[in-house]
Amino acid sequence: MTVGGGPVVEEEKTEGFSFPPDVTQLGIISAIIAIVIVIIPGLPAVVKAVGVIFALLWGMDSVRKTSKYGLGTGVPSIGVLATGYGVLGALVGIAFAGILNVSIVQPGVLIGVIAMAIVGLISGVLSNNEKIIGMKIPGLERGMMELGIAGTLAMLLQFSIVAGSLDFNLVVERAISNGVIAVMFVLSMMAMFHPYNACLGPDERRPRTLMVSIEISGLLFIILGIFVAATAVSTWGVAGVVDGISLIVFGLIVWIVFFVKFIKTAMREAHSTVGTGLIKTIE
Repeated sequence: MTVGGGPVVEEEKTEGFSFPPDVTQLGIISAIIAIVIVIIPGLPAVVKAVGVIFALLWGMDSVRKTSKYGLGTGVPSIGVLATGYGVLGALVGIAFAGILNVSIVQPGVLIGVIAMAIVGLISGVLSNNEKIIGMKIPGLERGMMELGIAGTLAMLLQFSIVAGSLDFNLVVERAISNGVIAVMFVLSMMAMFHPYNACLGPDERRPRTLMVSIEISGLLFIILGIFVAATAVSTWGVAGVVDGISLIVFGLIVWIVFFVKFIKTAMREAHSTVGTGLIKTIE
């Protein structure tokens, strides 16, 4: 649980491009990359995984931006809400996927993205309206809209990885009816809300918080890769097995690299680290 308190210190905005990109820059970059990848469902699973990382990073940044005003226990809640938006938006988008096909490109799925952007914006407006909920959180309208978009893009890409396409019946069969969607849901929401909760403190820093989101994404890819490789024999054949194994390897690399990087960064930036040893018992 997090507890908001004290004045919020706004982060300095850098002129031009910086690394990591600021909130707005990361949102634009993530949206472009994820949208380009999601409308081409024939791409390899590893490429789709890159799109998932950017979508979840954008969602995490929106959660952080909104929650630092003292959302408290609403941090996990807003992450769950974003993923719920994502599932609903992805299904709406997939339902329209076949309508606007242009060769290998399926821009029809973006209808679901647009729908959840509108739903998210309306949710933010109603939440901040003094006559309804009256949360009075600055930028909540934009944050909720971004969460709707990011969550939908992340779920669309994961459905595409597991089903191998954006065909509605295949998605239902290979990603929903068998329960795989539960893994997607839990780890997606964790990648969006857990980083801010895990790093919360007097010196919470955005670059360190971003690392946790990428690390959790790596775990997600390992699990999805195992599923794709295990089921590929009866669905996609050798190509599917290769797709699954490559996703597992990619997930392992992402998880190990960013877990180690996060630990080293946390140790370096901590005031002190103390080894407490085993818990002592009273004789």
